[in-house]
Amino acid sequence: MTMLTYALLSDPAPLAASAAGQARSTGTVYLMVTNTGPTAAHWSRNEVAVPVGDGADDLTPDLSKVTATATFHDLKTGAARKLKVQPPAATGPFVVTDPSGKKIAFAAGDHLVLKLEGVPVAAAAGLAVLKVKEIAARTANANPTTGVAVVPLVKTAAKPASAPGNFRPVPAMVENGDAVVLCWDGPADWAYTISLPDGTSAPVTIPGPLEWKPAPGTGPKRDSTYTLVATDPGTGQKHFLTTTVQVRTPTFENGVHALRVQGIGNTGALTFTSVGIDVFSNTGTRGVAQSFSVVAERVYADRVQGTATRAGWITFPEGGLQVCNGNFDVPRIGAVFAESGIYQRQFVPGEENRWISMSDGGEISLEQRHKDGSTSYASLRVSSLDTRASQW
Repeated sequence: MTMLTYALLSDPAPLAASAAGQARSTGTVYLMVTNTGPTAAHWSRNEVAVPVGDGADDLTPDLSKVTATATFHDLKTGAARKLKVQPPAATGPFVVTDPSGKKIAFAAGDHLVLKLEGVPVAAAAGLAVLKVKEIAARTANANPTTGVAVVPLVKTAAKPASAPGNFRPVPAMVENGDAVVLCWDGPADWAYTISLPDGTSAPVTIPGPLEWKPAPGTGPKRDSTYTLVATDPGTGQKHFLTTTVQVRTPTFENGVHALRVQGIGNTGALTFTSVGIDVFSNTGTRGVAQSFSVVAERVYADRVQGTATRAGWITFPEGGLQVCNGNFDVPRIGAVFAESGIYQRQFVPGEENRWISMSDGGEISLEQRHKDGSTSYASLRVSSLDTRASQW
């Protein structure tokens, strides 16, 4: 029988047994020694034996990894003082004493805490029982007696480590690729790297938040896929997760290759043929290409018309060019207007070139060029001539 009361606590509670193929589970064990009775106990020391091994009845396979500290707390004064803890050689007990070698009087409510930190937990789940030997006396001058207490501690079966998941960009679509943050869920003690779209890798600093962001100026310029490589420190097994960052206004270094480009609100479209581009309306018929100006070496068209409703238009019959106005279905020959003159050169098989020439002096002449290259005046045939407004 002991004069003091003994209890065990653990962090985490309960302790998780170490799973095969994973990093060994660790925890902290607290032995609480309290005087719960009305009579003082004059304490000399405690010897705490911990079961060593990897079995169901064992707490830890290696006592050398454990850091032990002890503190006495006086309930009346609130004072605390550090005690001496002699660690075991191999499988022996932890011995707790006062550094002065004197007894400590435990009044009601006074207590001692032995802290065993960094305990590697045994592999098998079960109940580990610690044996505590107490050396104490009821009075200061009485010879101490020895009492023994046993205190149990539960070890639960280890849970499998949860693999990382939910690898995602925040936000999913960005205006500027430098603003993206890649986040994921997973164990905090795993090793993580990010495989970048260019084939290189970027490490993730651990411990720290489970996130990664590109350095300024290195963010994605277009939709890009990233791969998270997560490594289990216990087994070395790698897990791979991918996610894609969408850029609202992408930049392409080598152009865009597509069979068809179509609008979103309006469904006009472009298709790419072997000779150029076809433009289609939202009904699938030939569409309209609008531009402030067009620069081209050649234009192939059945008809060219002004933008106004009553504008004239030009067609291209086999023999040349025809200027028209009016309804397209019932066309009328239209007029050609010019400020500085109209120049005509018409080739007809078997005939010479003929044109009207207007000089800077206001003279008008009819000329013709013969097949041998010589030029002469041509003849003018009219049905009548009004000379009242003419100058000769």
